Amino acid sequence: MAKKQLSTRISPEGLEIANAYLEVGNVKAVSIRLRVDEGKVSEYLAKREVKQYIDQIYLDTGYRNRFKLAEVLDDLIDRKLEEAEESEVYSNKDIADLVALSHKIRMDEMKAQTELEKAQAANIKNQTNVQINNAEMPFGQGNYGELMKKLLVKEGSNG
Repeated sequence: MAKKQLSTRISPEGLEIANAYLEVGNVKAVSIRLRVDEGKVSEYLAKREVKQYIDQIYLDTGYRNRFKLAEVLDDLIDRKLEEAEESEVYSNKDIADLVALSHKIRMDEMKAQTELEKAQAANIKNQTNVQINNAEMPFGQGNYGELMKKLLVKEGSNG
């Protein structure tokens, strides 16, 4: 399965601060390491594109990575099944609990992915403008139309 490329545009300064933050883990240490004011570091870390970058790195590495997590859980289930076969003394509950956990994680992941796709689709806005030209109501309906009609009719009859 191909990994999705990170498509966030991030400034070089934001990238440097984000990478330092990922390495040391706190604002003060980043400030000291990069010799940048803590307020400035916090300001960069609060930017949407920097947050997205940091979140994506966390999701792509270590046990936070969904593929790594699934792999570890599958290995654990396999070991439990082997242990059960070898000892012939086992509890179905242990294995069922692991399988249920695996299923729950997968369902939560699918739900989160669906919500993300919905949120991204909601950001795409289409607007359709409709203009109705009606000779009987050249200024439209409602208060504005009535006002314009009165003003122009009065003006036209005086002039």
